[in-house]
Amino acid sequence: MNYSIIHDGADCYPWREVFAWLPVKTVTGQRAWGIKIYKRKVWIVWGTGFHMEPEIQYATAFDLLTYDNTQEQT
Repeated sequence: MNYSIIHDGADCYPWREVFAWLPVKTVTGQRAWGIKIYKRKVWIVWGTGFHMEPEIQYATAFDLLTYDNTQEQT
């Protein structure tokens, strides 16, 4: 199913630095824990835009440099 990410709308938060005490899955699919990572809240829009869900995303510093969140995901 196709989905897109709203990262600059209402109730969305920019990337902020946190410490990963427990394992989390990053935007690239890797697991990270025991290190400083970045966290943000975004809205995921499924299908034609009728259904939206909030999601927390995590990323390492390298992920922030290489991850492109402007593309639609399938």
